[in-house]
Amino acid sequence: MNIDMISTQLLYTTVPIWVEKEDGSQSSGTGFFFSFPDKNDNNMSIPLLVTNYHVVKDVDKGVFEFIGDKNGLPERNNKIHVEFDHSIINSIEDLNIDLIAIPIAPIMNELEQSGKKVFFRSVFPDMLPNKDQIDNLAAIEEITFIGYPSGLYDSYNSSPIVRRGITATPVWNNFNNEPCFLIDAGVYPGSSGSPVFIYNEGSYATSNGINIGSRLLFLGVLTESILRSEQLNRAYLGLGKVINSIETIKYLEKLVDY
Repeated sequence: MNIDMISTQLLYTTVPIWVEKEDGSQSSGTGFFFSFPDKNDNNMSIPLLVTNYHVVKDVDKGVFEFIGDKNGLPERNNKIHVEFDHSIINSIEDLNIDLIAIPIAPIMNELEQSGKKVFFRSVFPDMLPNKDQIDNLAAIEEITFIGYPSGLYDSYNSSPIVRRGITATPVWNNFNNEPCFLIDAGVYPGSSGSPVFIYNEGSYATSNGINIGSRLLFLGVLTESILRSEQLNRAYLGLGKVINSIETIKYLEKLVDY
């Protein structure tokens, strides 16, 4: 395993989440790490665990599964389970956006004090495309998202499932006047909270032709599987709704500045 490769590091940006709701129902979802540089110390960052609000709404008890760190590398057999309840939900709640960010520095500090260190990689603000980059994206772009569809993952290696698809509506349009766009991909429950990227290795197309090099852009957070409902028959359309990166960063900045 080459941990320095971007694609390998992306595997460690996410964690599985298992939840038991107050009504006794059980579900799963995806969380991912997002870190802000500390305004008071450029050498420090503020780590958050981001997921959809609906993943943890009405939670009675739940579990995050982290992977241990051994000499700066992931230790696949060292699973670190952190239990949580409704108190994990922070006080900043925007009912207009299906996101929640959990400050996890206290959790990490407590784990380290008990001799447990978590291996992870974060999404950072500089991975978000600016307005010019968004406006210059093609209407159809290949996307990559990472998570735990139906709670599925490689439990032996503590590794998530990587899936690919295309933008079904342009990133630069707000689908149905919402701050989101659609992707055409295999989206199922459990993928909620997955980070969505444009990740190109070697080369990629632009309006000026083929650009040589790699590209990694954080586009937003997967929030919903689109269903077709006809009488009693319901079926997945292979479409997912993604909260765009502009709206995501607005929410996260509000949390950090709180």
